Amino acid sequence: MKSDSRREQRPLRLPPQVPIGTVEPPCMAAGETGTYKLRFVVPEDIVSEALVLWTGGHRWVKTDLLIQNEDPSAENYVSARIVGGDALEPLPRGTPEKVHELMRVSFKIPESGITKGSEIEIVLGDTSGESPGLSGPRFRMDNLFIPLTLEPRPQDLPGNELNWLGAFLVDFVGGPLDHLKVLAPSQVEGGRTFSLTIRPQDRLGNISPERPDSIELTLGDEKITKDIEDSDLNPAGAIEISGLETEEEGVLRIEAYDPGTGCRAASNPISVGPIDDRLLWGVIHEHTELSDGLGTPHQCYTNMRFGSRLDFGATSDHDHVFETSDEMWQMTKQATSAHNDPGSFVTFLGYEWAKWRRNGDGDRNVYYPGDEGEMYRSETGQFDSPRKLFKKLQGKECLIIPHHTAYEGNFCDWSEHEPEKERLVEIYSVWGSSEMSAARDNPLPIRNPRDYNPAWIRVSGEKPSLGEEPVGFVQNALAMGWRVGFTAGGDMHRSHPGNDLRQGYPPYEYTPGITGLWSSERTRESVYSGLRSRRCYATTGARMILRFTVNGYVIGSEISLPPGTAREIGLLAHCTDRVQAIELVRNNQVIRRETGLDLDVELDWVDGDDFRDVSLPANRWSSYPYIFYYVRLRQEDGEMAWTSPVWIEEGRDL
Repeated sequence: MKSDSRREQRPLRLPPQVPIGTVEPPCMAAGETGTYKLRFVVPEDIVSEALVLWTGGHRWVKTDLLIQNEDPSAENYVSARIVGGDALEPLPRGTPEKVHELMRVSFKIPESGITKGSEIEIVLGDTSGESPGLSGPRFRMDNLFIPLTLEPRPQDLPGNELNWLGAFLVDFVGGPLDHLKVLAPSQVEGGRTFSLTIRPQDRLGNISPERPDSIELTLGDEKITKDIEDSDLNPAGAIEISGLETEEEGVLRIEAYDPGTGCRAASNPISVGPIDDRLLWGVIHEHTELSDGLGTPHQCYTNMRFGSRLDFGATSDHDHVFETSDEMWQMTKQATSAHNDPGSFVTFLGYEWAKWRRNGDGDRNVYYPGDEGEMYRSETGQFDSPRKLFKKLQGKECLIIPHHTAYEGNFCDWSEHEPEKERLVEIYSVWGSSEMSAARDNPLPIRNPRDYNPAWIRVSGEKPSLGEEPVGFVQNALAMGWRVGFTAGGDMHRSHPGNDLRQGYPPYEYTPGITGLWSSERTRESVYSGLRSRRCYATTGARMILRFTVNGYVIGSEISLPPGTAREIGLLAHCTDRVQAIELVRNNQVIRRETGLDLDVELDWVDGDDFRDVSLPANRWSSYPYIFYYVRLRQEDGEMAWTSPVWIEEGRDL
């Protein structure tokens, strides 16, 4: 496979003085098995004890490639030698105690050392001893680095630095074409042209470098054949087909067929007709190489807009200065501003506060509505608690969104709250759903952090397990009076938000989530207003069209009804697969459940229970008794969605 990486930009975490070796072939296919020769010319005499190759495990090295140099007949075997000389002796690592140790191998340096100008050859997936080769990583990403270091480390070397000898640059590309994914706008006006994005995907969900020669489209009764040229590929490598048009109003799902491979796929549902407000899709939680993720902000935004056909997005790199320096915060601002394109794609400036405090403060993402905003760092005494952060942000326009609130590593205990800024909570990401516990039939519960990397499960033999912290369930916040709508995010650290790549190990292997938002326009002002008004809902990735109302009021609303008024509740859902179950949740309890439904559903319920009998009492965050409702939806394919709640008080002016 060809690599199309651009080498003019050196990876951010690769120091400028570190020399770069060669890799042949220069790219690795995701999920495929192969052999790769790495060659490096030694720039000076080496007298250290060991040569170490890293393919992951270090904070800045995220390739997640398992390697070993102990069994020449097993997969992922790595050998090393001095070209024209002897093989280097592998150093055993013993029984791995951490997944990090499965992503590095060490070789003994001869007592005589290695002289300047010598060439070292390292073979990843050396098959000479009957190894099947190296199993490629799960994801596609350009221009990543594999370090070559020396041990022992100098005592004065900072903990996050490597004792560099050299490095290798590698492109991870998609594997062979396995299936198609069709992404369409959720709404189109009859008689107006629109475009379609088709992702030729490998078996893991990456965009494949292989593309169909032609695509046959079925739009209702109309069939269109389109020959695919290089000019039809967008900047992320997906296929763009424009100039489509339909007149018939209703719900349309476009089918795409590749006659060359037999791949067939249907689009997300499209509502055809007049557009009063727009359904937009976005991801505002993703990490790049500016903290501990992969890819540049430019790559991340390109994949959002073109790879996943999102309408809005934000990066959210960590606030620690050793990760995201002041200079890198400026890079974030520049990239966010450069990729904001009103009418087409909206970006927001954001960052993640309070990583790894593990004391109930949780992780909270801060988002500004414009190009400017400060990063208030949780590692300093000034802003090391939510209360201090809230005080500093007083009078500044921003949104604060807690995420993976029930994750045991850094949970949210809901003790501190800023109602004017904390209008939303991320209910789902690749960590799972923080809505409620697995014991309460949560099919996507928060997983153990060790399950984040399936490599550890495969090698250690441990069973996947839960990582729940019960105090952090979102339902606890709702019961305490927090009035927060729901978003879903990525947090995948791969710069591929909105795609089908999974993270974790079955049964806790999850895709990144996305947020659906009802907005009048595709502009910062309108999208930000929609988020602040909680006119959004969360899904595990499926682009379902959901409209949920209580007495005519839309999601996110706070309303007051006259005493004795029944609550009339409506749901309109257009889904991507048959509906397994729809549950109407009132005050965290399911009061209606509908099962075995088709792709298109319209439901009406009436809740006539006396308000005083079912309402929650006034509390710290709600001065009056209240009821809230939301809908939880699950498709037969396992995809889920949660609408933001509607809150009701009785008999008072709001």
